[in-house]
Amino acid sequence: MADTLDRLVTTIAARRQAEPGSSYVASLFAKGLPKIAQKVGEEAVESVIAAMSGTKKDLTGEAADLIFHLLVLLEASGVPFSDVLAELDRREGVSGLDEKASRTATPASEPAPRPLGAKPASPDDDGPSLSFGSKPDTRPLIRRG
Repeated sequence: MADTLDRLVTTIAARRQAEPGSSYVASLFAKGLPKIAQKVGEEAVESVIAAMSGTKKDLTGEAADLIFHLLVLLEASGVPFSDVLAELDRREGVSGLDEKASRTATPASEPAPRPLGAKPASPDDDGPSLSFGSKPDTRPLIRRG
């Protein structure tokens, strides 16, 4: 499995300098990072759709497209795939909840962000809200659970 990804990473790097008319990878690089990122987004959406309403074969194909385009994006961004693998190794054995909390923890010196639509803590607090216009949103909140 790792051999397949290693070969693909090597092929993508080699085709980066090819003529755009001779290689799909080269044509992506010629279009630039925004187009490559867009392709990753498109393939991610197609993967989700295949997971929700397609067959295992559909999802397998879309997942392959997503991984391929993600590797192109990493190459275009100058991020070695080995760095991604090292990050996965670093996270191994760490609770996913703990790892996510470590990335999103708010430093003690900064106040936590206020949820959109929440009332300001003080009259001079003009943080984000969902009010668009002169009338405040007076609709009741819907609570589930």
